Amino acid sequence: MPLGFVSDHMEVMWDLDEEAMETAEEHGLAAVRVPTPGIHPAYVAGLVDLVLERVNGTPSAERPHVTDLGPWYDVCRPGCCENVRAGFKPALAGIAP
Repeated sequence: MPLGFVSDHMEVMWDLDEEAMETAEEHGLAAVRVPTPGIHPAYVAGLVDLVLERVNGTPSAERPHVTDLGPWYDVCRPGCCENVRAGFKPALAGIAP
């Protein structure tokens, strides 16, 4: 599940708890805010696992995953981005995809 915010802070609380809920109500939509993970033990353990995988150089194919999609890539696979095909060559930490 993608995370937009990892902790509750005033911006999240105002934007989501106040403005988003008010807008949803004005349009007759039901809305529920999912809590942010904050310091939930499973979330923190997942972050630790990600860091250790990178520090230990665990290859992507060997990283644990819970779906058939496998682990996510750290950088784009060669040729995967529309920008690359258009001639723009992005780089992450000096490493070209």
